[in-house]
Amino acid sequence: MFKALKHTPRLESWPCPHFPECGGCAMQDIAYSDQLAAKQAALLEIWGEALPAALRDDYTIVAAPDPFGYRLRMDYVCSDDRFGLRVRKRFYAIVDLGECHLIPPSLFTIIRAVYTAARECGLPDYNVYHNTGFLRYLVVRRNVRDEWLLSFVTSEQTHAEQMDRAAQAALDAGATSVWWLLNPRHADLSFGEPVRHWGAEFLPQYVLDRTLLMGPNTFFQNNVGGFEQILRYITPFVAGAERMIDLYAGVGTIGIALADHVGKVFAAELSDESVALAQRNIHLNGLEGRVEVVQADVAEVLRDPRISQRTAGDVLVVDPPRAGLGPDVCAQLSEHGPQRIVYVSCNAITQAMDYEILRQNYDLVATQGFDLFPQTYHCEQVAVLERRA
Repeated sequence: MFKALKHTPRLESWPCPHFPECGGCAMQDIAYSDQLAAKQAALLEIWGEALPAALRDDYTIVAAPDPFGYRLRMDYVCSDDRFGLRVRKRFYAIVDLGECHLIPPSLFTIIRAVYTAARECGLPDYNVYHNTGFLRYLVVRRNVRDEWLLSFVTSEQTHAEQMDRAAQAALDAGATSVWWLLNPRHADLSFGEPVRHWGAEFLPQYVLDRTLLMGPNTFFQNNVGGFEQILRYITPFVAGAERMIDLYAGVGTIGIALADHVGKVFAAELSDESVALAQRNIHLNGLEGRVEVVQADVAEVLRDPRISQRTAGDVLVVDPPRAGLGPDVCAQLSEHGPQRIVYVSCNAITQAMDYEILRQNYDLVATQGFDLFPQTYHCEQVAVLERRA
C-alpha cells in the first residue's frame, strides 16, 4: 500500500457491496481526491532525485474523467457456479458478483444474465483449482458508444450446439460481436485461439476523431477517456515532426490518432493480429501513404540499419508493456535514439529504471501523471526526454 494512505481517513460507505472482499478494486473506501494525492506522492518517491526540482515542484496527476464505470474491458471468471472476480489475495477463490462498478452497472447486469443463459444452455463451468471443466471466462469489451463484444473463453472445443445457443443469447441481449476463444492450457489466460464468431467480426473504438477496430485478443487502452487526455498532452511534443516513430504500436492507436500533426508515421508492432488490424485501421481512416506499420520486435527494429536509419532525427513515441523498454532497447536508444522521446508508461518503476540508462544521453524535460485506473494502485505517466547536444 502507498505510504501516503497510512493515515488517510476511510469512507464509511462506498458504491459496491462486494468491496473489500473483491480484488477488482483496492480503494473504494478512500475519497478520490485522496487516491490522487497518494498516487502523486508514490510517483514522486519512485522517481526520487532523477526528477529535476522544477518538474517536481509542478508535478501533478490528471484525474480520470470518471472514477467508476470507466473500464472498457472486464474479464469475469466462471468457476463452480460463481461469476465474478477473484477474492483479494486469494487466487483460487471467486467472488460471485451481483454487481460491478468498474463498468456501467447496467452492462454488468446484462453480462451476468448472459452467463446465466449460458449455464442454462448446458455449458459447464471451469474449476480454477483443479483445472477441469469448460467455460473459463466471459470477457466483455465495449466502446465509448456502449457497443460491446463478448468472448466466451473455454478449455475445450466441444459443446458446439450449446455454444451456439449461448452466443445467440448474447446477441439477443445486445452484443455487437460474440467470439468463442479456446485456451486448453492450464495457464490462466483470458485470451485464446479463435474458434468462431457470431455477429460483427470486430468492434469499432473511437479515439479523438478516429475509428479503430479491435478484436477479442488485441490490446487496447482500457480507459479511452483518460488516454485521450494523454494524447492531448503529448500532441505539442510531436507536432511538426517530419516523421513520428510509434513503437509498441498495437492496432495503431497513437500513430493514427496523431497522424494529422506530423508528416508521416512509422509504426512497429510484434503481434501479427495487431499488425493486421493496424493495417485495416490505416485504411479505415484514409491514412495510406502517411502511416506505415511493420511487424517486428522493437529491439530488431532498432538493430536493423535498413529500418533504424528511418528513425534517426525524428520524434519517438513508446508505450511499452509493464515490463518497460528493458536494458537492450534503452542502450540502443541512448546511443542512436532520436532528438526527442515521448515515453508513455503504465509502470513508473520500470520507466524510472529505463531512464537510468537513457539519462546518459537524454534529459527529462517534462512529465505528467494520469490516473487511468481509479480505485486501484495503478496509474500512467508520460515522460518527455530530449537528447543532449
